[in-house]
Amino acid sequence: MNKKKADKFRSILESIRTELLGDVEKSNQNVRASETEQMADISDDAARTYNRQLEGEIGNQEWQRLKQVDLAIKKIEEGEYGICSQCEEPIPEARLQVVPFTEFCTQCLSEMEKNPKATDLNDEETFEEA
Repeated sequence: MNKKKADKFRSILESIRTELLGDVEKSNQNVRASETEQMADISDDAARTYNRQLEGEIGNQEWQRLKQVDLAIKKIEEGEYGICSQCEEPIPEARLQVVPFTEFCTQCLSEMEKNPKATDLNDEETFEEA
């Protein structure tokens, strides 16, 4: 990938990163705020517990996506951006435009979704992409 395209994707990734950092911070603030509220009765307690769990899951998804974005930025710096982590072939630019932080080409991702136990990934924290 040429430098101009890599710079374009880096700019997109940095925007996504900034947005995610803001979303994670908002989620953390919501969790902290709900933890400090008084518990009026058992039903309120149950509702708050459910909301905290939901906010925690959303925060975790954002955290995982942030890690993917950071990895993509690192790959740009190393000149490895746009290369599938599974087959090591170039990822089509159209796919990168849709999911700029993707690690996998559509063929490898499809194979991994069909047979997740057969994949040989070094990174245990890799997950399905949006």
